[in-house]
Amino acid sequence: MLLSAQNVKKEYGIQKVLDIERLEIQDGDRIGLIGRNGTGKSTLLGVLSGRIAADEGAVKRSCEIAEILQTAELLPSDGSGEPEERLISRMGLRGSAVKSGGERTRLAIAAAFSKRAPLLFADEPTTNLDLDGVEALEKMLCGYRGAILIVSHDRKLLDRVCNQVWELEDGAVRVFDGNYSQWAEQTRRERDFQEFEYQQYRREKRRLELAADDLARHGKQMQKPPKRMGSSEWRLYKGTASIQQGHVQSNAQAISTRIEQLEKKERPRQQPDVSMKLPDSGRIRARYAATVRNLTVAYGERMVLNNVSLSVESGRRTFITGGNGAGKSTLIHALMTGADGTFITSEARVAYFSQDQDTLDPKKTVLENVTRDAAYPQHICRAVLSNLYMSLRDMEKPVSVLSGGERVKTALAKVLVGGCNFLILDEPTNHMDVYTMEGLEKLLAGYDGTLLAVSHDRTFIEHVGDVVYQLADGCLLPEDAP
Repeated sequence: MLLSAQNVKKEYGIQKVLDIERLEIQDGDRIGLIGRNGTGKSTLLGVLSGRIAADEGAVKRSCEIAEILQTAELLPSDGSGEPEERLISRMGLRGSAVKSGGERTRLAIAAAFSKRAPLLFADEPTTNLDLDGVEALEKMLCGYRGAILIVSHDRKLLDRVCNQVWELEDGAVRVFDGNYSQWAEQTRRERDFQEFEYQQYRREKRRLELAADDLARHGKQMQKPPKRMGSSEWRLYKGTASIQQGHVQSNAQAISTRIEQLEKKERPRQQPDVSMKLPDSGRIRARYAATVRNLTVAYGERMVLNNVSLSVESGRRTFITGGNGAGKSTLIHALMTGADGTFITSEARVAYFSQDQDTLDPKKTVLENVTRDAAYPQHICRAVLSNLYMSLRDMEKPVSVLSGGERVKTALAKVLVGGCNFLILDEPTNHMDVYTMEGLEKLLAGYDGTLLAVSHDRTFIEHVGDVVYQLADGCLLPEDAP
C-alpha cells in the first residue's frame, strides 16, 4: 500500500470540505478524481500529499509523492535536480526559458515525471495545454510505472488512463472500478434505479393515503343516522353502526401501520434539465456570419498569422485548434476589433467569452451579474445557471468568493443569456468540471445561432463542432468535421 487515509476531516470556516472515512492507494492504481467545482478536489490532493493539514484524521504515506499543481507551480526541489532534458524535449520545450501558461505547465509536468516517484498527483494538468501537449501527457501517464491520482476535466484522458474513479461529493468519496465512461454509465443506471424505487414508493404511499381518506369519509357518514328513524330502528342502527365503525377503525389503523412500515425511498439528487433549449435570438440570414481575408499579423520578426483567411458559415459551429502561441486568440481579437481584412455581418449580435472574465463585477452575486443586461427574464437566467451546475445557493454567492471554475460558469451564463445570435468562445472549458462540460455541450447542441470557438478539449470538439480548423505555423488549415 502506497497511501492510506482514515477519518480525514477538513473545514474552511463553517463549510465542511472533507469528511472521509477511509481511502487507499495501491501500486498500479490509476485514479481519476472528479467532482463539481468547489467541492474540494484540490484540497483533498493537498491533504493526501501533506501540503495541507487535515483538521482530524491520519494519512500514512509509504513512498515519495510527485505533484503537478493546478497553478503549474514548481514544488521545492528535493535534490532530484532540474527536469530531465529528455522529458523537457518530450513536452515540446526548449530549455527552461518559460513564459506562457502552457510552457509553465509543460515544465511542471517534466519536473514531476523526472522524480520517478512511486506515486504521482496531478491537479488539472491539461489546463493551458494544446492538443499536442495533452496527447504527450496522455502517453506519459499511460507509460508511468507508479500509481496515479489525477484531477482532470478531460474525459478522453480519464478514459484512456484511469482504471478507477473517485467521486467527491458533500465531503465524502465514492470509489468506482473502471474509467470515466464506465463510471458515467454505472451512475446513470444507479440513478435510474433509485428514481424507479422512489416512484414506486410514492405510488404505494399515495394509494394507502387515498384508501385511508376513503375510510375516514365512510366513517363520518356512518356517524349520521338517517332521518325519521323510530326508537327500535335507532337501536338496531346504533348496534350495526358500532360494529361497522369498529371495522373501519381497524382497517384505518392497519393502513396507517402499513404507511409507517413502508421503506422510505429518497429521491436521487436531481440533475439539471440540460435538455432545455436556449431561446431563439433570430438566425443570421447572410451566408457567412463573419469572414477573414488575407490577414497577416507579426510581432517583431515572429510571423503569427500569415495571410490567413476564414469564412464562418451562419448557423454552424466552427472550431479553431492549434498549439500554444499559434495565434488563435490573436485571430479572434482581430475579428472582434474589426482589423483590416475582417468582417462581421450587420445582422450579427455578437457575444464574446474571454478567458479573463473581465465582464464580472466581483461585488455582485452570480445571479446579479448574469441578469444584468440579460435579454431574458430571471427564470431563464436561473435555468441556464442550473444547466451549468450552479445551485441556488451558488447563485447568491458574490463573484469575489468563487473558484476559477465557478467564475467560468458565471461568465458563460452571462454570455448565453445576452440574446446573441453569434457566440464567440475562447477556451470556454478551462477550469470546468466534467459535469458542467456535459451541460454546456447540451446547451450548445440546442443553440440556433452561429458559434465560433477556440478549444483544445477533444471530447467537446467531437460533441459540438461542425467544422474544425487547425492553426499552425501561421496558416489556417481545415480539418474534417468530427
